[in-house]
Amino acid sequence: MQKIIAQFCDPSALPAVEPVVTVLGVGNINDTWLVRTGEQHFVLQRLNRQVFPQPHLVMANLATLSRHLADKVNTSGQRWENSMLLPTNEGALFYTDHQGEFWRAVSYIDRTTTHQTVATPARAGQVGWALGHFHLLLADLPACDLHETLPGFHILPCYLDHFDRVLSGAAMKSDPDLRFCLDFVAARRKGADLLEQARHQGKVRVQTIHGDPKAGNVLFDAASDLAVSLIDLDTVGPGLIHYDIGDCLRSCCNASGEAAADLSQVAFDMDLCRETLAGYFSGAGALLSGHDRELIFPAVRLISFELGLRFLTDYLAGNCYFKVLHEAENLHRALVQFHLVQSIESRKREIERMVFTGNLATCL
Repeated sequence: MQKIIAQFCDPSALPAVEPVVTVLGVGNINDTWLVRTGEQHFVLQRLNRQVFPQPHLVMANLATLSRHLADKVNTSGQRWENSMLLPTNEGALFYTDHQGEFWRAVSYIDRTTTHQTVATPARAGQVGWALGHFHLLLADLPACDLHETLPGFHILPCYLDHFDRVLSGAAMKSDPDLRFCLDFVAARRKGADLLEQARHQGKVRVQTIHGDPKAGNVLFDAASDLAVSLIDLDTVGPGLIHYDIGDCLRSCCNASGEAAADLSQVAFDMDLCRETLAGYFSGAGALLSGHDRELIFPAVRLISFELGLRFLTDYLAGNCYFKVLHEAENLHRALVQFHLVQSIESRKREIERMVFTGNLATCL
């Protein structure tokens, strides 16, 4: 570990290493540490090569993003700092150890905290604002300048195809929760390609998006509790802006969180939805067209369904993608998302009305 850390700082500084969980929260994919060496602090990560089989492309995207954001002047009216890629002492984008593992360093944004769930409307508004502001910063970064690091990412028909292949070879268990999930997927396959059809028909365009803008990926100022940054940028790349908006709403508006123990408490909170949308439109300005807004409801429904499907598929495949603490954790995660989908479906008219009327009208 000392040798790896020494690639990114003065090796004589004798750095202290802390698990990032004590500072920035828990990630599902990469292994992450906070490195403190004298006055220099940075985040050290080992990329999960099972999730990102082409780490060179991930790092190239991060370099492109860092160059793009470095030229931006903060005119938002509140503190905002971008997570920036830090080169090795040799000027490389990453370090490869003797086992072929990829290591990288990114800037540490101090005096911040994260919230895995959004407990108040004010925080929901800040998460929405952070995503909208991030989209505004990326609006002039052509998607064609970035690599597609996860082919098929957020393309629901592809996840359904993968699910079918895994299911055909899975050893089935007599489990009522599993049966519920399988029936749930079967009942909602029709229309799963709605966003992709809109893209193919030219109704929405591919642009640069974050890819994983859940609430836990927003840093908040520890003192003011205002959004400071959007982190975990491995998934930044070409996509539909609706993937991000849908995922942001999915994450913010389920106050019980992705690991809710009591499924009866899983619900799509309309107050949080209102504030998240208002915050997003405030941060993004006039980025969305009228047709873009029409697709917000199907986006949040389909993205929630997609994540539940991915959890379920990983459970059937033996938990090889998402980190788990016990064998059935991904099955329970799938149950949470599918219950959230049901709640979203029951609020269809309210969500659609909220996008076009009321307090949001001045933002649109």
